[in-house]
Amino acid sequence: MHLSILSGPDSGSTFVVTPQKRLRVGRGAECELSLHDPSVSRLQFEICFEDGRPVLVDQDSRWGTLVNGVRIARHELQPEDRISVGDTELCWIPASDPSASTIAPMRPPEFIPADESPSSSPLERAVATRPAFRRVLDPATLVGQTFSSYQVQFVEAKARTGVVFRAVDRDSQAVIALKLFSPELMTNTQAMTRFLRTIETMGPYRHSHLVALYDAGISDGLCWTANEFVIGESAQQLISSIGTKGLLDWRRVLRIAVEVTKALEFAASHQIVHRNITPANILVRRSDGITKLGDLMLSNALDSLGLGAATRAGEIMGDLPYLSPEQIFGERMDARSDLYSLGATLYALLTGRPPCEGLTAARIAKMIQSQRPETPKKYHQAIPLVFASIVMRLLSKRPEDRFVDATQLLKELARAEKSTQ
Repeated sequence: MHLSILSGPDSGSTFVVTPQKRLRVGRGAECELSLHDPSVSRLQFEICFEDGRPVLVDQDSRWGTLVNGVRIARHELQPEDRISVGDTELCWIPASDPSASTIAPMRPPEFIPADESPSSSPLERAVATRPAFRRVLDPATLVGQTFSSYQVQFVEAKARTGVVFRAVDRDSQAVIALKLFSPELMTNTQAMTRFLRTIETMGPYRHSHLVALYDAGISDGLCWTANEFVIGESAQQLISSIGTKGLLDWRRVLRIAVEVTKALEFAASHQIVHRNITPANILVRRSDGITKLGDLMLSNALDSLGLGAATRAGEIMGDLPYLSPEQIFGERMDARSDLYSLGATLYALLTGRPPCEGLTAARIAKMIQSQRPETPKKYHQAIPLVFASIVMRLLSKRPEDRFVDATQLLKELARAEKSTQ
């Protein structure tokens, strides 16, 4: 019997399973099968044999174990079962394969301190062992230092919600995006618990166009998340470069539109409204041009603390032009609000300016509520009419005048692609 690793950092390897012996799988060095996937728990699952039958048992892993796409706690393995954990997929093959080779246990990236027992949940351990709450978050004092199990290199971005650092895992040397949240957001244990519980519910959701969330916790009095580090440019950087490099090729913007919409379609299938789609949260990977949407969990986590999305974004002048009318004025939001924000971002990518801009926040808010922007073709004449029309429909003031959902938008974007071929 053996486990064949189909995807993830250990892809292409095979682990021989000896009947009647327990097999522990996870990132921990104590596991017989030690994976190098930072999104896998220290102890993810075990395979044991009951009357000769292989049974997989999840070990209270942070993001859960899926078998054939279904999250399980306990499952009797069948031939060709697909096991998904983090970014790794394995296949259970009962017949012994003489060509199979055993992966030697190696120390993977550490995301849970070694002295923590896997029997309790990560959330319980984090809150129970937290130090005194910090009153300030000073990025300058953290650069070059070790935070939790990460070596902090430099500041990537700042916002009211916290600071994002480029950091390196001390054991694996993997580069991650470490976000430390402002201490004023979480001033007591109850707030920290709600915040981390919300993040834990979001962690299992993986998609090729979403920035992966690897882990979260509390260290040195601060809540933090460890995320996939995307080497490339944000949509905000692309917009800023338009002034010196000229307008972006509309085909590139169309590809960004398609890939972000696929991420939103995935989020909607899990009843998630992003609520914070801005150019800063859309990242384009340099190596292959793939677009990834970040901060999927942030709005949900902050809402669990009673911090409204409109208030947060309204305090940052740069984000305000990308909020939907209903978001600014505190009305009920659904997935169509995300579509508006995507439309505003696409407009800026095509023209170099947001659809509504002014000298004051009040002026911008009034324009978003009532003033129809100029078509992007006014500034970028090469844009096909069908694509420009899609962007303008996304910017409709009333949600019911936009696309019904991301699925309908994808169909229209596909039509735009075909019409220009």
